[in-house]
Amino acid sequence: MKMVGVRRFAAVNTKIKALKGKMLSNQDYIEMLSKKSVKDVAYYLKSNTSYRRILDSKDIDDIHRSEFELILKKNIVLQYEKLLHYFTGEYRKLFRILFMRYEIEDLKLFIRALARGENPKVLDDLVLYSGIYSTVNYKLLEDAKDIETFVRSLKGTIYYNILGPYEKEDSRKLTFYMEMVLDRNYFKALYEQILKLEKHDKKILKELLGKNIDLLNLEWIYRGLKFYRLSPEELINYTLIGGYYLKYDDVKNLCYTKDENQLILRMINSKYGFLFDNKDTLDLFMERRIERYLYFQFLSYYKIGKMDITQSIAYIHLLEYEMRDIISITEAIRYDLDKEEAKKYLIRRIEGSDS
Repeated sequence: MKMVGVRRFAAVNTKIKALKGKMLSNQDYIEMLSKKSVKDVAYYLKSNTSYRRILDSKDIDDIHRSEFELILKKNIVLQYEKLLHYFTGEYRKLFRILFMRYEIEDLKLFIRALARGENPKVLDDLVLYSGIYSTVNYKLLEDAKDIETFVRSLKGTIYYNILGPYEKEDSRKLTFYMEMVLDRNYFKALYEQILKLEKHDKKILKELLGKNIDLLNLEWIYRGLKFYRLSPEELINYTLIGGYYLKYDDVKNLCYTKDENQLILRMINSKYGFLFDNKDTLDLFMERRIERYLYFQFLSYYKIGKMDITQSIAYIHLLEYEMRDIISITEAIRYDLDKEEAKKYLIRRIEGSDS
């Protein structure tokens, strides 16, 4: 083990080990699944878990689902900011790029609002990230009158050149194209930054990111074929680079698949066959299956991680999946799903769920 690796990761891994120990247990999920309201879930987390830290100052009695969701998401951002202090050089740049995900989610909120003709000022309470590492001026975004002024407000950021070519696009396609190009450039930036890390860390993250990209490309191609009837050229244009098992030529060939049924036949015996092996629940659970596969990948890598980047990246993703599961439980309450049905929508596998 090189001494530089020990110096770089000893402190942050100690911190992460303590944080990981505070994550929710299987029993916590069982308890939350028994609650009857968002308020009950929030009270449970505040009274029994480490989430009391972010909920102590909140008025739980009047909490709404959207407000609760935003609190949970901002907690993830706070964890990123804390971990960022442990890194320097290319590793610090990597975490700065990871911040882009939250910035991009905010930009999507503004794009959707403007595309619907709404005043973006209504988003003030929904903005996820406007912290010290943000690269955009949120005040300018809120003052935007239309998509053109929105894009102009991004001048000086990486998003300006990315979104500029689409500002005069037909309104029916504008949101779709802008969101796709934002996601595509995020993964491109992340992949390029990973290539600048030390050999061992680069190998680990290329595999983790590559599998994520494989699955996102498969989801995109499947949905593009089934729901949008897109041409092969359109499908190829928005696929992501950097796949692990599915290289560019593999993805390109899949984009020329006749329809979603042929895609299923081509993939059913592959490493990603689990995405397609139940046609009855394919559309309903495809995204959840992707997240569950990645959850177990990160869990495995966390356990084997030593003095490298693995535990930092794994922890932050496991925490995000935990957040998504809490949100899924509140959505299950909203739709009055029973406990067993609600389990099917969770990323974490809870006993009794076979979906």
